[in-house]
Amino acid sequence: MRDISLDDRTQNAAASEEIGHLELLTQIWRRILQTDEVTPESNFFDLGGDSLLALTLFLEIERATGRHLPITAIYDAQTIAEQARLIAADSTPEFSPLVLLKPGNGGAPLFIFHGIGGTVVEFADLGKRLDTGGEVYAVQAQGVDGAKPPLDSVDDMATLYCDAIREKQPTGPYWLCGYSFGGLIAMEVARRLKHAGEDIGLLFLIDAYAHPVTWPLKSLLKVRLRKAVGKLLARLRVPLRENIGAVTAYVKRASSQTRNGSAVATPGEGGLRKREWLLKTRPDLPLPLLQTRLKADAALYRYRPAYYPGSAVFLKAHSPDPDFPDDPKYVWRRLIADLRVQVAPGSHLTIVSEHAAGVAARIDDCIREARGDSATESSQSAAVTPPSFSLARAI
Repeated sequence: MRDISLDDRTQNAAASEEIGHLELLTQIWRRILQTDEVTPESNFFDLGGDSLLALTLFLEIERATGRHLPITAIYDAQTIAEQARLIAADSTPEFSPLVLLKPGNGGAPLFIFHGIGGTVVEFADLGKRLDTGGEVYAVQAQGVDGAKPPLDSVDDMATLYCDAIREKQPTGPYWLCGYSFGGLIAMEVARRLKHAGEDIGLLFLIDAYAHPVTWPLKSLLKVRLRKAVGKLLARLRVPLRENIGAVTAYVKRASSQTRNGSAVATPGEGGLRKREWLLKTRPDLPLPLLQTRLKADAALYRYRPAYYPGSAVFLKAHSPDPDFPDDPKYVWRRLIADLRVQVAPGSHLTIVSEHAAGVAARIDDCIREARGDSATESSQSAAVTPPSFSLARAI
C-alpha cells in the first residue's frame, strides 16, 4: 500500500474544505434567492440576483466564514463553485474599472458607466440583452472593493476611465453609455476623446442630469414646486387639526427657500444628510460602498459640465421622478450640440433593471443606425408601451 504523502493530505484537505464551502454557500444562496433550484454551477444573476441581493450574499458569506469578499467579486465569481474556490484561495481578483458583461465577436466594444453608487451589478441583465456585435463592458468606480480610496471628482474619474478604455480599444469609433451620474462621466470621457481627434460613434445618456445647481432656473423652480406640492399634499392627508402647525411651517420654509435659493444644500450639509440617510436605509452597507457613494455625491456637486460639440441620445424614464427635471432637452440645450430625446418605460430607479430589455433595444438600434447598417431591426417597439411599475432602489 502506498504511503499517503504530505501533498496528498494537503490536496485532500483542500478538497474537503471546498466541499464544505459548496454546502455552506448552497444553503446561503437558497435562503437569499428563495429558491431550491440551486446547483454549484447556477449563475447568481440567472436566478434573479441583483445588486442588493449580492450585497446581502457577501455579508452572509462573511458572517459564516469570516472571509470578506468585496462586491466586485460577484463579477469574477458568479456561481457557487467559483465562489467556493475564491474563498478557499484566500485571494481577491485585482481591481479593474472595466467589468466584462458580455463577450463579443470582433466589433467595437460598448462601455456603460456606473451610477452614483459606483457599482455595476445592476447592469448584468442589460449587458446580456445587448446585441451590438462587440464586447460589452461596465465601468465601475475605484474604491468599491476597498483596495484604493474612491475618487471625488468627475475629472479624475474620466482620466482613469479614459486610460482603461484606450488600453482596451486604442482608436474609435467609441460607443459610450452612462446611467444617471454615469451619463456625466460618459459625456466627459466623450468630450476628451473627441478633443483628442477620436470618433465618438454613440453617446447614450440614460436619465442623466448634473447637480441641480447647474440647471436652468426654469427647470429648477419646476422641480422645487413639484416636490413642494407633493409634500404638502402628503401632509394634508393627515387631519388638518393634527397637522396645522407643520403645514404652516412647511409652506413658510418652502416659500423662503424658493425666494433666496437656499433649497440646494452645501457639500457639507448634503454629505452629512446623505450619510445619515444611507446608514438609516442600509445600516449594513460596507464602508467602501458608503465612502464611494459619498465621494461621488461630492463629485456631482462640484462638477460643471463643459460643452460637448457632438451628438447624443437621451433616454428619459417614462415615470417622472420628483427629484429630476421633466425637460432634458431644455436642461442640456447649451451643453450638447445635438441632443435627441427618447422615452422608455420605467422610473429613474427601474429603467436599467426591470426594463433592461427595452433599454438594450434602444441602444442596439442607435448603434446600428450610427454604423449605417442596412438591415436595422425595429426593436424599439418592444419598449414603447409602459407596463405597470414597481420601485426598487439599487446600490
